[in-house]
Amino acid sequence: MALTSKTTRGLYTATTSPFTAEGKLNKAAISTQIEAQLAAGISGIVVAGGTGEASALSFSERVEVLATTVEAARGRMPVVAGVTSPGLADAISLGRACLDAGADGLMVITPFGTNPTQNGIRDYYKAVADGVGQPVMLYDIPYLTLVTTRPETVRKIVDDGSIFAMKASNPDQVLFTELVDLVAADIALMSGDEDLFAVEVALGAVGGVLASTNVLPGTWGEIFETARSGNLLLAQQQFARIRDFIVSAFAEPNPGPIKAAQALAGFDAGPVRIPNRPASAALVEKMRMQLVDLLAHEKSLAARHERP
Repeated sequence: MALTSKTTRGLYTATTSPFTAEGKLNKAAISTQIEAQLAAGISGIVVAGGTGEASALSFSERVEVLATTVEAARGRMPVVAGVTSPGLADAISLGRACLDAGADGLMVITPFGTNPTQNGIRDYYKAVADGVGQPVMLYDIPYLTLVTTRPETVRKIVDDGSIFAMKASNPDQVLFTELVDLVAADIALMSGDEDLFAVEVALGAVGGVLASTNVLPGTWGEIFETARSGNLLLAQQQFARIRDFIVSAFAEPNPGPIKAAQALAGFDAGPVRIPNRPASAALVEKMRMQLVDLLAHEKSLAARHERP
């Protein structure tokens, strides 16, 4: 069933793509990955985005990762396909293939590489939505694309009926408050920034799409519930407990550190593919020490969740 602005809520994990030691897709590991996320209370999954190494996957592998994740989820959580190819024809082709393979929605990155105007971005989302036959999630991440989608442009894209949600990965909080004022009533506004997640939930985000929930899903669930309840001070204190690890997790290009942290937490996501690089030995050791207490807290949260 296609996601809508009303059904998109909670924490969505931007999953890594598991590979074997030989660098092939590890489809069996995807099932383990999804079961762990479900057990931790994660609301949904986004596959084959930046954390999923989309740029290092072939077209067929992106669809295969999506289809395997859909099969593993078995309707128990929505699965969103990342569409990170900026070319319109490629985006529509991949989007259609993923929807045919069972995706509940598409997360489409803003076009990059051509320095599009705001009207060009609006035209792009209209063309993608028309091409795949349904609205999509707008993914704004200007520190990667070098293009910022202005709040007033997002409003026009909403009015076009092109999007049902937005993953906002922009540290500019003035822009975020404008987004809340202009569009939060009409689309699902999702935070895409760990550092700002609690604040953005307090301001009006209805959830988030995060990478570090691959490692600490229970802790992020705790932070989300606290921020959603209106206790921002406590939510920020809960985030402060994991802040040093979050700094480490993004100290080197994603997803090398996230995959290393997953291994430290007991899940082998395998190597990364070129042009990505594995986390450095020094960073892995730093995360190992940081995760001792954090993983113990995860276990305590899981035990609390399992109690009748």
